[in-house]
Amino acid sequence: MFKRYSVGFGFFESAGRWGLTAVSSLLAMLFWISGAIAAEVVLVHDISSPHPRLKYFDELVADVARRTGDVLKVTINPGGKILYNGKASLDAVLTKKAPVALINSAHLESINPRIGLINQPFAISDKIMLKPTVAEGMIKLMQSYVEPKGLQIMGLMRGADTLFILKKHKVRKPEDLKGLKIRVAGSGVFQDMVNSFGAEPLVIPFTEITAAMEKGTVQGVLTSPGGWVTQFGLSAPHGTLVPGLIFMTYSLVADKAWLEGLPTEQRQALLAAARTCVTEKWQNMQRDDEEIISKFVAQGADYWAVPPDQLQPWKKRVEGMKNKFSKDYPDVMQQYHAILQSVGR
Repeated sequence: MFKRYSVGFGFFESAGRWGLTAVSSLLAMLFWISGAIAAEVVLVHDISSPHPRLKYFDELVADVARRTGDVLKVTINPGGKILYNGKASLDAVLTKKAPVALINSAHLESINPRIGLINQPFAISDKIMLKPTVAEGMIKLMQSYVEPKGLQIMGLMRGADTLFILKKHKVRKPEDLKGLKIRVAGSGVFQDMVNSFGAEPLVIPFTEITAAMEKGTVQGVLTSPGGWVTQFGLSAPHGTLVPGLIFMTYSLVADKAWLEGLPTEQRQALLAAARTCVTEKWQNMQRDDEEIISKFVAQGADYWAVPPDQLQPWKKRVEGMKNKFSKDYPDVMQQYHAILQSVGR
């Protein structure tokens, strides 16, 4: 049978009032005695089907099972339903309602604004993140900011080089966004960036953006190619990519105390699977998005990528917020440049 020993969300169903340490110690002993009891780990996220990133969760489930001989089972969104939208997934881990969650990294800015580094305009790119040791360095840097809150970043997932998706408007230059209401994933850098174009940012959970677009609550959305195709289709036919403007990432976060309470072999298996199926699949996810765009354009979508020689007006609009971030957090920028310079050493 499977016994849930994850934190919160009713996972201590047979533990009564015992604390995490006591339960973890007991389970470790039971595993050592017989190896017959299997355990269930719950992972929550708010990515809707049939988004192309979902297959990587299936890979994670299979990888953990393989590494542990089916002793550790990962269950994604119990009941097949999205339980927590947007920042609520992060809050679920912080309040011990769920042990593991995949969240938009923008939500981590609420813990420490220094994490806004990874969301800064024209900061990261596929070229940068695919360099050896950069992803690991970014995870380590982000971990230093979330650890005081009892979190562990297990992996960093490529979200997308995000697109402006609009129902009625075509965006070719920064001025085209003026006055529009644009949905963003989270507060902080995303909001500041949209404001810099004279548009109004609205933080709306991913699962609610289709209805918001239909009602006219928003005229545009910042999202991934997968979000464009699966959530809107040709009902919002206009997509504009400003390469590097906002590179969205997702963080696989866990309750650190819970994670450390796992038997060593299972903890190591879970961390290894997160690295293999999430962080190291960056290039696969890049190819997924390229294929999605190619097929969608063939169906009639209007897709336009700003040419390199036309990026300067976009960069100029966000220059002020980038300079402010560097001034407010010089320590972060110093560490970021150190990560980039360490490549190849």
